[in-house]
Amino acid sequence: MAGALGITNASNTPTPSSRNAYNYLVENTLTWLKGAHSLSFGGSFTEYTLWLRNQTLVPQVDFGIVPGDPAAGMFTTANFPGASAADLQRAQNLYAVLTGRVSAVLGNARLDERTGEYAYLGPAVQRARMRDLGFWAQDAWRIRTDLTLNYGVRYELQTPFYALNDSYSTATMDDICGISGRGGVAGCNLFAPGATGGKRPEFVNLAKGVRPYKMDWNNLAPSVGVAWTPTAEGGFLRRFLGREGDTVLRAGYVLAYNREGMANFTGIFGANPGILIPVRRSEGDGNLGPLPVLFRDRARLEPPPFPSRPQYPMTDLVTEDVNIFDPNLKVPYAQTWTAGIQRAIGRNMAVDVRYVGTRFADGWETVDYNEINVLENGFLQEFRRAQANLRANVQAGRGATFRYFGPGTGTQPLPIFLAYFQGLPASAAGTAANYTSTLFTNPTLLATLAMFDPQPYRMALLLYNDAGRRANALRAGLPENFFVANPHALGGANVTRNGLSTRYDSLQIEVRRRMSGGLQFDANYTFGITGVSQFYSFRLPRRVFRDSGDPGEVTHAWKAAWVYELPFGRGRRFASGAGPILDRIIGGWSIAGLMRVQTGELVNLGNVRMVGFTEKDLRKMFKIRIDENRRVWTLPQDVIDNTVRAFNVSATSANGYGPRGAPEGRYFAPVNGPDCVEIDADGDASNLDTFGECGPGSLIVRGPLFKNWDISFLKQVPIRGRVNVELRLELLNAFNNVNFVPAGLGFTNPNAYEVTALTGPAIARQAQIVARLNW
Repeated sequence: MAGALGITNASNTPTPSSRNAYNYLVENTLTWLKGAHSLSFGGSFTEYTLWLRNQTLVPQVDFGIVPGDPAAGMFTTANFPGASAADLQRAQNLYAVLTGRVSAVLGNARLDERTGEYAYLGPAVQRARMRDLGFWAQDAWRIRTDLTLNYGVRYELQTPFYALNDSYSTATMDDICGISGRGGVAGCNLFAPGATGGKRPEFVNLAKGVRPYKMDWNNLAPSVGVAWTPTAEGGFLRRFLGREGDTVLRAGYVLAYNREGMANFTGIFGANPGILIPVRRSEGDGNLGPLPVLFRDRARLEPPPFPSRPQYPMTDLVTEDVNIFDPNLKVPYAQTWTAGIQRAIGRNMAVDVRYVGTRFADGWETVDYNEINVLENGFLQEFRRAQANLRANVQAGRGATFRYFGPGTGTQPLPIFLAYFQGLPASAAGTAANYTSTLFTNPTLLATLAMFDPQPYRMALLLYNDAGRRANALRAGLPENFFVANPHALGGANVTRNGLSTRYDSLQIEVRRRMSGGLQFDANYTFGITGVSQFYSFRLPRRVFRDSGDPGEVTHAWKAAWVYELPFGRGRRFASGAGPILDRIIGGWSIAGLMRVQTGELVNLGNVRMVGFTEKDLRKMFKIRIDENRRVWTLPQDVIDNTVRAFNVSATSANGYGPRGAPEGRYFAPVNGPDCVEIDADGDASNLDTFGECGPGSLIVRGPLFKNWDISFLKQVPIRGRVNVELRLELLNAFNNVNFVPAGLGFTNPNAYEVTALTGPAIARQAQIVARLNW
């Protein structure tokens, strides 16, 4: 129940769901030894099958007073003197619950796969399958005793996902482009307000067995590797290469194809209409009937009529989305290169140095073709005029409004806003008396006009996401596709396509020593750099940035494991002639350990401006700081305080900032400002990973070092023959290193800058004693 003020729901899980995925694998390999060749041939067949079952058990009942209810007239300031609008709304909600006034009954009907008909509050089952075929041939060719070549090829054939029943619906690129039609940017007229020739999105049934995209046949995956053990008779090469077998050179290349998960199929088509249709009674749908509707009138809470079967082609609500696969979708793949040298040092040690590089390409990503347009339609320029109007009106004492007040007032006409607010044509925009809408003073709209954090994309969303404002704009003569190419899919015109790519390059050094003289260890160092491509906008090229987050890029990492047997007791360097009792006391001791030290987690502070400092300064000051109250931070206090002020902007104050005042000194500031506005494809004001026209795009800093040492002390006491007792003292995180997960920016909340999370296998020193009897 919604709006029910303390009334619990009918069930803890009113929307149960279940799923299962399973696969069958059949493969076989034939190996043929022929002279210096070891040939392998084989094939595999894999079938992946998935089903999902979903159901809504009970409808949602909302309580409230809707327009036209006789009780609505009671809640006025005349009856409740001194009450605010919020107080009156709370009083309405409470009255609605006490008297059982129903404002909406929200349910759904799901498609029964057995009957093909919709069942109110019934279950729906989705089924999908994918098959994978692979064939390969490989040869290990021992060309000489010191040279081996491995080469081969695999042919990977992934059939597209397909449905096992008729539950799903799909669409085409024509439906993605909507009324704007095909052509232009990315195959659609994306930034062409007024473009025609397209169609309203329609959905057709994705019948059982039909593939939603074409088969990708070009999936050959070669691989090659070589190992060479060079030797030299003398000179410098002899000293460098050592004796025969001391040095091995290795190199290789492999290409492999990636299989996407079944959830990619069910998630995309499951969001299209067909499986589920809303069945509801509400004031907005016009089917509540005579008011008021009381909870005791159970007959009036029954579901309204709904279609018994899907009617294809079907349309969806304007606020919903369209989801399809690119018909030319390809299978993602990764390429890996490696080259290295291994050199023995003496009889017990070896050093291995190698390069490893990986490139992932054609990864699947979902792109919304309904990118907001504020440029070609002139809205950004009018947004700036609205900002100027607001400042002029505040300074002139006319209040917090961005309406036009006529010539000589420092304000300018706003034909686009007038169209969306009042449905008046552009010819009426020059008359100040026409600006009568209260929306010119709406606090939500005013907030987007802040001088130091303007949000034109957010303003555009607030205009076209409201059905009444869209109707006004049409009446004023603005085209339906003024802001987006497909105005009948405001939830998104989503295409899953190829485009995602990543890269990784690393240098790896490893030193190994086998057990000798009581000492064994394995130590390695890795230097790695990552890159991840990001799609921002159809207007801009893709951008590659470093992989930050969890785990993200680990640029430098040092790891080691060792065992050292103390040289005391029988057969050891010291006290080798000790008697049985003394040997049991001083012999059998060893120390073992694991060490891991790596550079800190990369933190993406987002697309923000730095004021009063540079990126070099930021790297120096971004470190752990513990204050007098034992609270942990990663930024200086003056930076935190002034950043909070910088993000507490105000569209209506004289200086453009909130009650905390204007920032000063060092601080981060919103990336949008009086001089620049970011291109923001999704219009989400909270999304800081925008392209970086006004700011750095992604401001990445490194957190503190991660350090962890685990040390064990082992004592082995012989009893008789092969029987012995082991006592082990294990210290986990032996040096009690506290590894903090660094915090990012908290923006307007000063407490959000505090570091509150720890990481690592042991966040505090732990000790344990282990006893074991071996026989």
